[in-house]
Amino acid sequence: MQDNLRTRMGWLHAWIGFVAGLLLFCVFVTGSLAVFDTELTRWLQPEVPPQAPPFSAHALDSTLPAVRSLLLQGEKPFITLPSTRDPFMRVQHHDGYEFLNVPFNPQTGKQISARATAGGTFFYDLHYTMRTGLYGETVIAVAGLALLVTLGSGIIIHLKGLIPDLLLLRPFGARLRAWLDVHVLASVPFLPFVIMMAYTGTFIRARTVFPPVPYVASFEALFIANSHPDVPAEEEKPSVPTLPSLPSLLSQAEQTLGSGQVGHILFLPDSMLFTRTDMSGPLLTREHIDFSPVDGRFLRHVLLPTPVTHAQQLMEGIHYARWTGSGLRWMYFLSGVTGAVMFASGSIIFLMKRRKQSGERAIFRIAEGLAIGSIPGFLLATLAFFWANRLLPVSLSSRPLAEVHSFFVVWAISAIVGLLACLYGRQMLGWKIQLGILGFLSIFLTPLDLLTRSGVSILHLPTVFAATDLCALMLGLVSLQIARRL
Repeated sequence: MQDNLRTRMGWLHAWIGFVAGLLLFCVFVTGSLAVFDTELTRWLQPEVPPQAPPFSAHALDSTLPAVRSLLLQGEKPFITLPSTRDPFMRVQHHDGYEFLNVPFNPQTGKQISARATAGGTFFYDLHYTMRTGLYGETVIAVAGLALLVTLGSGIIIHLKGLIPDLLLLRPFGARLRAWLDVHVLASVPFLPFVIMMAYTGTFIRARTVFPPVPYVASFEALFIANSHPDVPAEEEKPSVPTLPSLPSLLSQAEQTLGSGQVGHILFLPDSMLFTRTDMSGPLLTREHIDFSPVDGRFLRHVLLPTPVTHAQQLMEGIHYARWTGSGLRWMYFLSGVTGAVMFASGSIIFLMKRRKQSGERAIFRIAEGLAIGSIPGFLLATLAFFWANRLLPVSLSSRPLAEVHSFFVVWAISAIVGLLACLYGRQMLGWKIQLGILGFLSIFLTPLDLLTRSGVSILHLPTVFAATDLCALMLGLVSLQIARRL
């Protein structure tokens, strides 16, 4: 009876794990990067200095011309105030594709000349929508449900030999045995984290699978929802009021929210929202104080205190981890990386077990080609995004979109090359080529950073630049080692 249950769970774990695992690998990679979306934006704008002077509220008024210019274009801009993660002020807006930003000196209010970039929010958007809107959110939510099923069946399968398998690593044993050890070691220690992220992520997007669900929009969703009004006739010009001075309004907002608790100022046609910072605590309350954009008079204090919204806010706070310090954020990153390793190794084990019996079938070769495109291919596209950021001309028009296109073009080429290599029976060559290129792009990202960033010093303290380069270097070394072992 028990063996029969384990056999059924094994089938469920293998097939659902492989089908959903290729997508979930991409989701966990982008989720790991999205944990540091703010820091990655700073890497992607090397003109912005690593340190900034203290924030002065009077500098806010210097951003108003940029805000008003965006309002005249029909955009709904917002100002991000300095924080421990990013000490600069930024005027941001959504262009229909990306959250674009312009940095400002937090003390003088002077605009900092920096390249336009899709920034780290590109990975955040890719993480939960795959850039396909509500359809992508639904697919990701269903993949989250599949992940919970895969985790449950995996626990049943490995429960009997869990401790021996966890304590034993055989990197020089048989290939299948070595990959299984990697799979178990990447899965078990971080199992609570993976379950937590699967549950909270599915809960947050549950409205796409089980509508209707009481829902509190995230700041990005709230902003996007207000960024796409009915398109007016071409001859109509948006009515933009003369915006009031912001320092006094910030002071009023802080009297209610608390000193240093304002994170964003969102400009809408009929109000200005001073929103509580994401770093205030594990609850993403979205509490905001509203003022008139005409004369600056107080309009309302919006707070959603019901138990249902508190549950939603807690789930978002746990999942996004924006309130945490750098130490816990690194734990999220490492846990996400091991989750990606779990999906990658599980997919490889699935293929290895079936290669002898089904390796000549077209469906098997297509499956392996998709695995090549989804694992090393997706990582190749990610590195291509960083390389494009530094190599594309700074003056290039639609530069953020060019970065995004670089990502998807490289990913598409990788998937096509992987499929062709597998269909022609050269699957090992397909893995080696892509892992080798991935290793090259990763290792040489550091020299690229040093050559394309002004004022660089090898003796500088650890910064977002050094951390990004070091992570890329580690990825490159691991990729080359795997390619060598193949």
